Amino acid sequence: MADSATSVTFGISRVTGTFIQSVETTAKIETKVLKNSKGQSALINTYDPTTSGSVKGHGALALAPGIGDPGVSGLGTGGVSVIEEVKNTEGNEEFAGWDYNFKYFPNGTALVAS
Repeated sequence: MADSATSVTFGISRVTGTFIQSVETTAKIETKVLKNSKGQSALINTYDPTTSGSVKGHGALALAPGIGDPGVSGLGTGGVSVIEEVKNTEGNEEFAGWDYNFKYFPNGTALVAS
């Protein structure tokens, strides 16, 4: 069993940036279930894994919506990442900041328009 004092990390280690406030990822997989003659789940197929996520922070951000690297480690190699949304925020009582959402398709291939 891992020692709780050494297995817990402090700070953001999955992404690099000027000042990263938070990183959140969700892994998902699609399923198809075929039932037998008794109505019970008999054959299950899993397909199309994806990981979606969001990153929040402050400082300079050089990302735009489209195909690109979300800067999050541990997603895997190959595949395609899509930056789905980039939001910039300003307020009288907050530092200027940004956040972006992405989706990673490990089995995807980018379609390049000609």
